[in-house]
Amino acid sequence: MRAFLRADPDVIMIGEMRDHETASIGVEASLTGHLVFSTLHTNSAPETVTRLLDMGLNPLNFSDAFLGVMAQRLARRLCKSCKESYVPSEEEFNDIVQDYGEEYWERAGIKDNNDLKLHKPVGCAECSNVGYKGRMGIHELMEGTKPIKRMIKKEESTEACLPRPPRKA
Repeated sequence: MRAFLRADPDVIMIGEMRDHETASIGVEASLTGHLVFSTLHTNSAPETVTRLLDMGLNPLNFSDAFLGVMAQRLARRLCKSCKESYVPSEEEFNDIVQDYGEEYWERAGIKDNNDLKLHKPVGCAECSNVGYKGRMGIHELMEGTKPIKRMIKKEESTEACLPRPPRKA
């Protein structure tokens, strides 16, 4: 990495940050004006920050270098040929509202389960009777905003980075 930096690249791509040395060189490169991209195995975007700090990165330097982190997962895609739409039961609807967050659900404008249409797998010859065909990416972006950088400097927990519901007037 150090030898590579002597070539003065504008953009640096690090395969994976697995240890303190690699992570700290990446942060140093970022602080000297290089755009640094890397990968890291975590379960969510906020957990990436926690993992890097656990590797021993200096929170002040890291927060200054931090532009953002994107987490991604692959999810099975319902087969377009056989997926079937349905209206969820009241119990299923309430579970969805609870999981999504009641405070946020109000903004969706969906009042009851009859306003919501979901899809379920069925199975056909095109998907080998499993109901799924292909995958789709689900992405989560956490930007390096001033509040996030402040939390990094204070080494706050991952839960502190999660969005908070809006205050009611």
